Amino acid sequence: MQRRAFLRVFALFVAGFTAALGALSYWLLARAGELAQRLDNPRLTLARFQQPRGRLLDRRGELLAVSEQATGGFYVRRYPQPSLGPLIGLLSPQLGATGLEQAADQFLRGAARESGVPADADDLVAQLSPNPPAVTADVVLTIDADLQRAAEAAFGDGDGAVIVLDPRSGAILAAVSRPTFDPNPLVYAPGDVAGARRAEAAWQELQSDGRQPLLFRPLQGLYTPGSTFKTVTLAAALARRVMTPASSFSYSLNPPNRQQPQPWHANQFVSCHNHTATTFDLTRAYAYSCNVAFSEVGLKIGAQAYQEAMRAFGLGEQPPLEVPAEASLPSRRPDFFTGDEATFALASTAMGQGELAVTPLLMALIVAAIANDGAMPTPYLMSEARSVEGSILWRHTPSTWKRPLDRATAAAAKAVLVASVEEGWARAGKVPGVLMGGKTGTAELGGDGEPHAWFIGFAPAESPQFAIAVVKEHAGYGSAQAAPVARAILAAALGR
Repeated sequence: MQRRAFLRVFALFVAGFTAALGALSYWLLARAGELAQRLDNPRLTLARFQQPRGRLLDRRGELLAVSEQATGGFYVRRYPQPSLGPLIGLLSPQLGATGLEQAADQFLRGAARESGVPADADDLVAQLSPNPPAVTADVVLTIDADLQRAAEAAFGDGDGAVIVLDPRSGAILAAVSRPTFDPNPLVYAPGDVAGARRAEAAWQELQSDGRQPLLFRPLQGLYTPGSTFKTVTLAAALARRVMTPASSFSYSLNPPNRQQPQPWHANQFVSCHNHTATTFDLTRAYAYSCNVAFSEVGLKIGAQAYQEAMRAFGLGEQPPLEVPAEASLPSRRPDFFTGDEATFALASTAMGQGELAVTPLLMALIVAAIANDGAMPTPYLMSEARSVEGSILWRHTPSTWKRPLDRATAAAAKAVLVASVEEGWARAGKVPGVLMGGKTGTAELGGDGEPHAWFIGFAPAESPQFAIAVVKEHAGYGSAQAAPVARAILAAALGR
């Protein structure tokens, strides 16, 4: 009896031991790599500060993030270009790794091998040891620090965003967000009580700031695009053969009055005083931003086809990027294009109003697709990772995200955008001596507030190297406020 009881206890002990051994083996072998990489792993968090991380560099090698020795044998990060704080991110015991510090973490802390493949179970002990081996890598970004400074200077005062990218590859070259914040006051070493208190106070101040400096507007700001969105309407009309650049419009202009200081005309949706011509083609309707004409173009395209065109240009979808980017919205309400206001919804959206909410990134990608023969590039920020010896551990391969237009349609749309700069309201954005394409926008917000000022464009037209989107919040007319900013930035980019 006692023997059977003993055997039962022993069997239960063996079964429990076997189960525990199996679970331990599972976590140490099968799930070891995942365990080591978890951002909430306290040993990993501490290890991040026990060795210098790799550097973040701009495309020409300028320092954007570097480790410095601190007290207690720890290292802290310093950010020489603090205006890039929301994009570069930061590393602190309180907040962990954010932005590109998080996106590039495996390279920066040395958890990636020369193949670019993350380390796995074989490296678990080394990764979790108190003093992990210093096999970090530098990460080269697509950002051009000189162009970034030029863009910041050109933007001037006020809130808003600028993004400049290469329309061929999708490389993001500059990204201005106003207001921004300096990440350096948020950084401190483990055990630095005074530093932690300073960082907490700085963080609370940023969170309570009504101007939202923590919002990285180029990628996360959602704005009404105004007339810049006529670019999508133009492309949709050309792609679906609803119209050609030479399709004609004819209107009778009313004389100026107290409400309309310029000759004007109207339909049931909107009025327009942007031109003095009574007969003009689609190219001039775009160049002079005729709201009446474009509301009617939208109706000719039709709701279903227009929504398909918006999806083809990336609306409703989060752009693939190393750091979080918001999805642009064709409408705020799911029934906007099908409910009682369906006709107004389509007409108003086609001229850039409606319930549209877009990021500067997507507007830059839209104009990039037109400049790039109809191919919308996949945007990216990380170009390559290099070992301390200088060997390439990983290199980004550019790709196409979407192809909203065929080559012929893109060429036709591109010519219209060039005419917009050469003879339309977008001429305020023209770099002297450079053939380029573009469109201004003045996004009405309702109420008494000033509209957002927009400009999108590309240069040079013959072989586009730069695509740009500028939005200045509550600044007024796009031709007066955003176009000159774009002109100065593109001039700097082109070395003019």
